[in-house]
Amino acid sequence: MSPLIIEEHEKNLIWPDDIDDSQAYQDLTPITDNVGDQHRVVLEEDLGMSRLYLRHVPSDQISANVVLEFCPVTPNGFPQPSPQVTSVYVHEDYRGAKLAMRIYRLVMSHYGAIISDTHQTTGGALIWLRMVREDSVLINIMQVQEDGSLEYRYSNGEPEAYQGDSDALEAVAQTIWGGPEEVIAPLDFEILGFTPAHVTRESVVLAARIV
Repeated sequence: MSPLIIEEHEKNLIWPDDIDDSQAYQDLTPITDNVGDQHRVVLEEDLGMSRLYLRHVPSDQISANVVLEFCPVTPNGFPQPSPQVTSVYVHEDYRGAKLAMRIYRLVMSHYGAIISDTHQTTGGALIWLRMVREDSVLINIMQVQEDGSLEYRYSNGEPEAYQGDSDALEAVAQTIWGGPEEVIAPLDFEILGFTPAHVTRESVVLAARIV
């Protein structure tokens, strides 16, 4: 389903006790946030899911948790399967450091692509609107089929794609982000630059690759 805009919420960040002792975990390339601090990144893969655990190196504070599931069938040009965001939670101390966007880039580098989650806060939607500003990131709008596979959404006979231009993606934002009026009405969307559609769009996701 399409990214449903939801209210900000709190989660408890976790760091497995056996993370340094078990072969179930793999250290990935550390992430450097936009203030220059490094974050250790540990990957756990299990039963068709992946989890990322991040820790801020200077303070030794847990900085983020990410859960990914895998979409089994995607169009040509995307890995089979492709990782889809199920949950991203960044500690409030690091949200201003653009840590989430760097996590998405790491996922794209490791797996070849990333697909949007189905429930996003305004901050989650902003990640996509900021990623599309980069010339090195190509974002496609996808249609979810009845069997759960993904197909390109087409515009003028071509796969709908956005690269290096957030205004172009924002112009079609109401065809991507939406939700029931009772969910989105209380929220302030000035930060997004648009108001999500007051309908549920159950067959749209975003998919990004580094090009």
